[in-house]
This record gives sequence, structure tokens and C-alpha cells, in this order.
Amino acid sequence: MHWEEIAQGKGASRDGAIPPEWQLPSCQLQDSQVDVRAVPAECGILTTRELEITATDAVELVQKLVRREYTSYEVTLAFCKRAAIAQQLVNCLSEIFFQLALDAAAQLDAEYAATGVPRGPLHGLPVSLKDCFQIEGTDATIGYTAFANSPTKQGEEAAITNIMRKCGAVLFCKTNVPTAMMAGETYNAIYGYTSNPYNRFLSSGGSSGGESALLALHGSPLGVGTDVGGSIRIPASFCDLYSLKPSSGRFPISGIRDGMEGQEAVSNVVGPMARSLAAIEMWTRAVLGTQPWMAADPDCLPIPYREAQIPKKLCLGLLLDDGIVKPLPPITRALHQVKAALEAAGHTVVDFRMWVPPESSDDPLYTDTLKHALYRSAAADTVSSTLARTEEPWPRGMEMLEEMVGRNRQSPTTVSDLWKAQAKRTEYAKRVLQAWAATENTTGTGREIDALLMPCTPWPACEKYKFTYDNYTSLWNVLDYCATTLPVTQVSAVDHVEPGYKCRNQTEAGIWKEYQPETIEGASVAVQLVGRRLNEEYLLAVTRVCDDATASYAI
Repeated sequence: MHWEEIAQGKGASRDGAIPPEWQLPSCQLQDSQVDVRAVPAECGILTTRELEITATDAVELVQKLVRREYTSYEVTLAFCKRAAIAQQLVNCLSEIFFQLALDAAAQLDAEYAATGVPRGPLHGLPVSLKDCFQIEGTDATIGYTAFANSPTKQGEEAAITNIMRKCGAVLFCKTNVPTAMMAGETYNAIYGYTSNPYNRFLSSGGSSGGESALLALHGSPLGVGTDVGGSIRIPASFCDLYSLKPSSGRFPISGIRDGMEGQEAVSNVVGPMARSLAAIEMWTRAVLGTQPWMAADPDCLPIPYREAQIPKKLCLGLLLDDGIVKPLPPITRALHQVKAALEAAGHTVVDFRMWVPPESSDDPLYTDTLKHALYRSAAADTVSSTLARTEEPWPRGMEMLEEMVGRNRQSPTTVSDLWKAQAKRTEYAKRVLQAWAATENTTGTGREIDALLMPCTPWPACEKYKFTYDNYTSLWNVLDYCATTLPVTQVSAVDHVEPGYKCRNQTEAGIWKEYQPETIEGASVAVQLVGRRLNEEYLLAVTRVCDDATASYAI
């Protein structure tokens, strides 16, 4: 089948899975409505009790389900309805299996009534998954028409899919991704573009952009994404969400469909996204409590959940600018706000000087060049061959990868080339490690920094089809450090461009030239916290301190 025929059929099938009584009237689907977060509460589709349920945080929902204040069926129904509304507003879903979810929830309720024993730490909680997680009976297209109409068979589900069920979760939908999951925005030839609920002229991020948009509209209480260059953190930061990008080996990645299957130079990782940090912590405990290293994934490290003991006085490093693309004014203001909040709470924040490339390099985009050498060159050929199966055209924004295909044919990348790139990566990682360790001389605590506070992207959220820079996130994938996102504030009229600022390169100029605070006022603004490798529990505890300090800080 040709790609256009496949796309038309898949899109119609998804849209047809929304019951007629959950369809929004045309007056509430006007493109001119920018901020659509209030529509679910105003459209009349959800009952008062369902609005109460979908406004409740994931952790509290589990508690109420265990106490029998809610049934899993009614909670699942409420989120199915709200997810259907979210889909119509921002185009965030890829696979809809509401009836299967409702049947599973009813069965769980019957089991709980008979035994009185909760199924697990996520008992009865609806959980949404990114499109790449294989679930029996559903496609995992990852945005390719070539992968459509090939539902996952029994026994082929992803490890996380099985773990979520084992923990008591009810799976009810999967969310949209960019083609091959290789973009900082979410759009593909099958389902189109996923918009930001705060401002539908803006991106919801990528590649877990369908997940972030759904969560922002309270269409799911807890979601799971993947991250190989910022694909959890970018959409979480664009949509006012908390998230965790772990180091490789902490959570099982087995069984997901990957746009770069077999590529291990920069590891893809699985992590949670939610509207509260408590929900992120709950998911982390739940997954590690199943001991996934025993049978779920051979690459999982045997590290159970570790209770973090953090000092009363913390010291964070602060990176305001990577020296390549300075973040826009709302991001800088948010960083200063967190810094002031921490200092007001008795903690210390010290400047962290961005490490420089080896002196032998004159490449200002050293880490970005390294990233391309590690995995994007090989990815170009994989994307090209997959698109060709259905004559699907190259998606917008992948021009660089398309050009790489031609270069690879003239001068193919060899194993030796990869080894050289990995040697450069190791040398660079050592430089970063030394810079991090050296901070013990400046923190005043006798320890190195407890985490690094820095931008997640240069934007609060970029305009559609304008994402051009991911080095603030992808760097930590190359180095395999763990990271979280922390929502801080919203774009305000005070976030004007400082007079006289001269951009240092074409990439930075393109981002700053497009910025107009009045057109994105009210958009969410988040920052990133980075911790050492395999130090997720400690980083979550530090993020909790930052979150509490910021919430109680009076500007």
C-alpha cells in the first residue's frame, strides 16, 4: 500500500474509536482558540465527579482506589473521556483502546472485591504509553506508515507494558510521536502535528510530545516516554510537567520499537512524565520494585530503589548559557528564580563554567558533531530505507539526515569511524567528570555540587516546525547522566529581549529573531536538573528540595 492510503486508513480508524457522545461540537474546535486547557471542564462531556477524578494527582488517585473511594472502572472511564477530548483539541493520541481498558478495569475491581488485596503499587491507575511501547493488538508505528497495520502479537509486548500491568496499572491509549522518534517536535505522515495545549501555535515537544500534551490536558494521570536526546525532557518542559530521564540500565527498555534499533553508542532510556514529582517517584519505586533485571531486560542493572539521604544544606551548580545558544529571557528568569528560592531556603548556588572542547578542536558545536558521529549518521540510512517501503517522503525538519544518506553512499561510515567517535566521547566524558568533581573546591560544603541547574531548551516552547537545538538535553544522553525537569513559572510581559544583545551564531540568531513574548504569554517555563550517572534517587530528592523552595518563594 502507498503511504497516503495507509495514513488515511490509520487516521480514520483512530478517530472512529472515539464514541459519538464524546465528540466536541464544532464551536469548540475552532483553530483560533489558543489556550484550550479549560475546554474539558467547559464542554459538558465530563460529569462533576469525572472532573474531580481527572483533577486528582496520580498518587492520591491510587490511595483513593485502594480505599475504595473510587473504582478503577470509573477512574478509567473518566480518563478515557478526557483523553478523547484532548485528542480532538491537540491531536495527541496514536492508538485508542478504551473498551479494552474499561474491561480490564472492571476485572480488576472484581478481583479486588473478592480478595481485598490491591494488585500492586499502581492499583487501578490508568497509565498512558508513548507509541513505541508494544501492546498486544495495537500498532507501534513510531510515525512510519511502513509499520502500520502490524499489531503486536501475544508474547511480544514491551517489558514496561508487562510491568505496568503487574503493578496494577490500566493501559488505555498510546500517544503520538515524530517520524522515527527523531525530532524535538511531534508530527508524522500518519497522524499529523501534536500541538501545545497552552498555546496551539506552539509545539508540545518531542519525541514524547503526544504524551506531554495529553498529560497537560489531564487526559492521563501518569505517562511513560523514552529519551535518547531529550525526548522526555523537551516535551515535559514545554508542557509544565515533571519528568525523569534516567541513566541507561535503570529501567527496562526491552521490547520497545526503536527508530535506531541496534544503535548502542548513545542508549535510549525509559522514564516517567507527570504533573507532580510525587507521581514520578511513585512510578520509579513501582518499576524497580518488580526487579526488572531478573527477567524483564538483560541490560537492566541490579540496582533496587535506594532511599536517598541528602544533606540539609545543598549546593547546586548553575549553568545559564552553554556558550552556543543563550536561552530566551523567560528561561533565564526561571533559572534566577530557582536560584533565589534555594538561597532564601539556606542552600548555596555556584556558577558552573561550561567545559570546553579539547584544545585541538575548533568546532564550536563539538558535542553536537560528536552526537552525529555516534548515532545520527547510521540513523539516516535506517530512516531512508524505512520510508522507501511505502514511498513515504522525508518529513519536514529531517533535511540534514536526508543529506547524510547521500554522503554515506559516497563515503560510508565504518566501524572504525564509530570506534573513533566513541573514543572521543570517552575522552570528553572524562573532562566533564573532572569538571564536576572539581566543584568541591567552590561549594563551601566540602562536597561536589549536588546537582546542576540549567536550561532544558532555549525556548519555553518553540513555534511549530521551529525546533532547531537540543544540545542542552542531548549532551546528557551522550554522557549518560540522569536528569529531571522542574516546572517553574509562565512567560510574562517582563520577559523582553535585553537591548543590545548580539547573537553569536546562525542557530542562536534564528531562535532569538523569532522570539516575541507577547505572542506566547502564559506559556509554561521549566528548567532542568542534572545529576551524576545512576544517581536517580538522589537527584529526585534534590529536585524535591528545589520544587518545595520554588513553590514557597515569594517573588
